Amino acid sequence: MTHSKVAGLVGVLALLGGEAGAAAWDTCNGSPVKWYSGPVVYRNRCSIPDTGNVNTAYWNGLRQWDDLSHLVRGFNVNPVTDCGLDHSDGQNEIGLCDRAALDGNNGVTYSTVGVCFIGSNGIDEADVCIASDLDFTPRNGSAFGTSGRSTFVHEAGHFFGFKHEGGHSILRTSPPHLVTGGYEASTLWPTNAQGMRDLYAYSQTKPNLLPSSMGVVGDVAQTLDPALTRAVCRNTATSVKFYVGNMGNVATPTYSMRVRLSPTAPPLGYSESTNVVATFSHSMAAFAEGTYSLGFMVPAGLPFNTYHVYLDLDPAGVVDELRENDNTTVSAMLLRVDC
Repeated sequence: MTHSKVAGLVGVLALLGGEAGAAAWDTCNGSPVKWYSGPVVYRNRCSIPDTGNVNTAYWNGLRQWDDLSHLVRGFNVNPVTDCGLDHSDGQNEIGLCDRAALDGNNGVTYSTVGVCFIGSNGIDEADVCIASDLDFTPRNGSAFGTSGRSTFVHEAGHFFGFKHEGGHSILRTSPPHLVTGGYEASTLWPTNAQGMRDLYAYSQTKPNLLPSSMGVVGDVAQTLDPALTRAVCRNTATSVKFYVGNMGNVATPTYSMRVRLSPTAPPLGYSESTNVVATFSHSMAAFAEGTYSLGFMVPAGLPFNTYHVYLDLDPAGVVDELRENDNTTVSAMLLRVDC
């Protein structure tokens, strides 16, 4: 595919900083409370059918974590007639539940651990209930708020032994959950991924870039640019804010990131490559993150229209990543070019 660039354009990249966070877990005599042998997971087939959005949300929730360390020993399915989700029965079951049974929560993880006495203590069983009235449709763009898909990822974090944390994290205690770029927007963040490395070790050594139009400011998750339409004129300077993180366990090589304007909304706009208005050379350490202000000039010949502002990371594909389908996102802000 080809794309257009503004000749001689020098992009301005300013690091705005970020809210620090860290993965957290319980300990017993100084050792982490975690799975010391790989668990087997049982899908509650009565509430999570074999196909559809709930099924893909279930698989995404588990694999966002397990693909990093490959801890789970087996993925089993209970009979479709078994509609109960029992605790302390020796099965690690995941299913949907009525919200009333969850005290109004979006999801609950019930973990069974032994009494901390001598030495380390592991997780013996964990069962996950997700509120059945949530929306499990895949989200894209700058959709804000908790979804069934993000709740699956959040509760899967508790399944693997992680506690709530602040900052840029799927384990934030309250909505809205942050949304990253790409077609599967419910994902981990660098501190979550670093926790998986620390507790279980990564199964492969690679970086993974994540962009988002959302960030955390003073522990409040918000769209970095407001969800409104800003009027701009051609041949004038403007800027857009994005979060960028690396949830991989190694640093990236130098890669290109670009700002692109398109009248096409996501998800179709993700695959376009025209109207590139700024490019930047960038690199990130393992588990690093930052919020950036990216400056650019509105092209003099850009047709009058309303544009979505996209950020593409490594469009040339020079970085070998854990996942390659999460490198593009879109601002919550639209630009209206009318002068």
